Amino acid sequence: MELPSWLGIPTLPFGLGSRTPQQGLVLAGGGSRASFQMGALRHLYDVVGIAPTVMVATSAGSIVACTLAQWTDPDQQAAALRRLETMWLEMTDQTDMFTPRAWFSRLLEKGPEWMSLLNREAAKPKSPRPWMSLPFHHGEEETKVPDPAEPVAGRDDDRLTGQAWTLEIATRDDPIPTDSWTPGVVLQVLSALSRLSLDGGDISTIVRGAEASGSTYRAGPILAKLLDRNFFKSELLATSGMSIRLATVALESGELRYVTESGELVDRDNNPIGSSTFDVSRGVLASCSIPGVFRPVDLDGEHYVDGGLRENVPAEMAIGHLGVTNPYVITCSPQGASRESDFGSRNMLDLVTRSVSILTDETERDEVAYARNAGAVVIGPEISVHDSMTVDPGLLRINRDYGWMCSAETHVKASSQDHELVKNAVRTRVRGWELEQAWLKEEATRDEMTQMQHVKDHLREVAARMPADLAPEGIETWGYVLEGHGHPAAPEDVVIPWQV
Repeated sequence: MELPSWLGIPTLPFGLGSRTPQQGLVLAGGGSRASFQMGALRHLYDVVGIAPTVMVATSAGSIVACTLAQWTDPDQQAAALRRLETMWLEMTDQTDMFTPRAWFSRLLEKGPEWMSLLNREAAKPKSPRPWMSLPFHHGEEETKVPDPAEPVAGRDDDRLTGQAWTLEIATRDDPIPTDSWTPGVVLQVLSALSRLSLDGGDISTIVRGAEASGSTYRAGPILAKLLDRNFFKSELLATSGMSIRLATVALESGELRYVTESGELVDRDNNPIGSSTFDVSRGVLASCSIPGVFRPVDLDGEHYVDGGLRENVPAEMAIGHLGVTNPYVITCSPQGASRESDFGSRNMLDLVTRSVSILTDETERDEVAYARNAGAVVIGPEISVHDSMTVDPGLLRINRDYGWMCSAETHVKASSQDHELVKNAVRTRVRGWELEQAWLKEEATRDEMTQMQHVKDHLREVAARMPADLAPEGIETWGYVLEGHGHPAAPEDVVIPWQV
């Protein structure tokens, strides 16, 4: 007997005992926070010894799931996880994962100068008829915004297939159209800027680029590594024997849908939709396409975005429809939206990211409640080490180790004191990383240097008190070495200040 459908009220796991035992993973979205999942999975494979045959994932979790699901053998899955983890931790800054589009880079470059002009203008008396100064376009024809999925003359799109085509549409930064564009009273702020500055060309470039791309970022160099044929072969998923579902949302219909291991689309009840099939890498790209950040992905005439808009923890598909009896659910974000500073002057990306995180948190609460009630082992953080778009070598490693420790806590008899010790370790490492940042930039005050000494002393004490079965690999170095920073100097050339 299957679990009844999730309607927002926790349901009892009736009938699970009559099913054939089947282990599965549910991997939530989280952007760069997927390092937490990788740490938790390292513990599950290396210590617990899991052997999942079903994987259901959203957003960045889809990257992890598809990397592992090329094989059913858990040893091969564990080896693939280690390669993915190495690749993830090799990223040094945000552009490795999120590369700004040309128009957005121009906006970030000119933004401070323009804000200064606007602030000065705001102090002046206002014109009684400000509309007379708007730079209306008087042309008759509208400019057709190029469809990223359409072939372009002179480009070899028609020869690209499979993963190569996925990489092309994800990383392409199409030339900004140079012909006329239709503002239709584009934005009053840009109208004012065209009068106040000599940057009319830049403003036109930014507006046309925003219209053409529909996103602020394109995939960074990490995607080319993930889609390298020596690392990932999407055709293996269809023959490996694994069941895969990657959550994504169709903008036109608003429906939650999944891409399967064979590249088919199914609805939230696992019923097939249409007859088209796609390279699974396209499904991963769609599942990861955060609205406003990445461009939507065309699948069979509809445009798909991040599945987290509707289901960031897709446990119902795994438990209710794919028959998983022993589910492991790994989230990436603490429950509850942490308080942020004033959003009155934040940019568009900050607003979009914050809005999505609030929506995701609300739906994730119910999804986690469903999973727990169905008997799932839920592994998730209580502390936010960094946000979903932060890419920093040190923070990624701290978050990876935190994931390992959180998984370990669920599988041993950890006391409340041990639980607090784990959180203490994470907070102390993050604080040490912050102080090291200031020191490496030669901006640390004497008080901060003294505090760094105390923080490192405390971290060594915490590491020494950590029970062996909660201690991740490398814990013996905590407090003795720098956290990762991608610093240009070789490690042996860095004089550790608290050891002098």
